[in-house]
Amino acid sequence: MPPQKDIVKIAIQMPGAYPQLIDLDQKKPLSAVIKEVCDGWNLASPDNYALQYADGIQTYITESNRLDIKNGSILRLTKAPGRYADELFKGIQNSDSGVRCDSLKQLAGVSTDVTFAQEFISRDGHTLLVHIVENGSETPVIMAHTLKGFMELMDHGI
Repeated sequence: MPPQKDIVKIAIQMPGAYPQLIDLDQKKPLSAVIKEVCDGWNLASPDNYALQYADGIQTYITESNRLDIKNGSILRLTKAPGRYADELFKGIQNSDSGVRCDSLKQLAGVSTDVTFAQEFISRDGHTLLVHIVENGSETPVIMAHTLKGFMELMDHGI
């Protein structure tokens, strides 16, 4: 029987768990696929999770780019972009400079993804970064991560 054109064979990873090898039906809603993957690992609240490429540029998988997934792709189950944006937004406002620095460093890395960037911008995260720069009282490392994150967000039209 020839393979169906709407089915791709992929692996999905999650730290601390055995990878799942699945036949991804490109006609099935992404939310249903994520629910099945979460069920396979006994994870509650599948809407807190998303799929992301595990190799190369680690972009989030969305309904608009899912057709780019090829046979043999390796994906990772990760935090949903909205959830991650919330966590980083809170971390950037933390009174502990180490937490702020770590959150800004993560922001600089993940802001290259347009899906995440839209979520962070929708929470007015970019104005938080502007405030940090205008205030000018942070360490040089924090300022560097802030500016890098802001620059990445600018690439998405803020």
